Amino acid sequence: MSKTEIIRGDITQINIDAIVNAANSSLLGGGGVDGAIHQAAGQQLLKACELLGGCRTGEAKITPGFRLTARYVIHTVGPVWHGGGNKEKALLASCYRQCLLLAVENNITSIAFPNISTGVYQFPKHEAAKIAIETVRDFLANHHQIVLVLFCCYDQENFTIYNDLLSNEIMIKKVVTKQEILITANLAEVIWNEHYVPIIGQEQINYMIDKFQSPLAIENQISTENYEYYLIYHLSEPSGYLSVRHTGNELFLSKFYVIKEKRGTGLGKKGFGFIAGRAKELGAQRITLTVNKNNNNSIKAYESLGFKNDGPVIADIGGGYVMDDFKMSYEL
Repeated sequence: MSKTEIIRGDITQINIDAIVNAANSSLLGGGGVDGAIHQAAGQQLLKACELLGGCRTGEAKITPGFRLTARYVIHTVGPVWHGGGNKEKALLASCYRQCLLLAVENNITSIAFPNISTGVYQFPKHEAAKIAIETVRDFLANHHQIVLVLFCCYDQENFTIYNDLLSNEIMIKKVVTKQEILITANLAEVIWNEHYVPIIGQEQINYMIDKFQSPLAIENQISTENYEYYLIYHLSEPSGYLSVRHTGNELFLSKFYVIKEKRGTGLGKKGFGFIAGRAKELGAQRITLTVNKNNNNSIKAYESLGFKNDGPVIADIGGGYVMDDFKMSYEL
């Protein structure tokens, strides 16, 4: 699973597959992080850059790391800030995206970024950090080859900005690809085992995961049963999932789970806000769900969100197992 971290320090000292150089268009060295990387890598880096023929703003090129700890340097040219009316934001996003594409093409699984364009190019630091985080997050959601992205901040101001932004970074993305289905199934296995074994036992959990939450089962629910699945990301990490099905004037909330170590980080509240918004988009008048009668923590959590208990419902799920649940509903 992809992971995003923030560190403060010298990017030339990081032991990682690739570091990104905030270069100028000549690629022949300069001040700031550019000069520091060239100095640490040695003359071989300059000679390699001389063969690249420069680089346009928003694009990226790659060289070996030479004397650096990192195996590669990915050079990108960030935009100079002229007030925001010259496509500066789009060009900065392109820098991050092009660097990540080069990383994937070169089988790089870990990469460190400096704070591109926020030095002498005077890009506003808060806006630059938002662009960096959002671009990396969106890329990692669809490219799982990269397992670690570091935002390496040289100054305290950038470090504080990134920490503030990332501490609440939550994304909910619809499950579409086979890779996303596999991620969802893996999360289901972890969550169901840690949460439901004490309630209904290991044997029934094994049966239910195989029947309802295996990759094939999830794929069938999406393709033939009109279910929508969504992954919940926190700090670019898959941290939970949910599934819903729209029928008539109801949105049935089939699954809504967050991994144990991510509970208490606001994902539940964010997820329910998303569910309520999706219900309204589909024209539903209420959200319904079922919850095991013995799952007291979940019952209390849903009641705190405004769900009412509509009474017992028993369902035969096959394999000799019966689900003894409560049906709960939330009026929109």
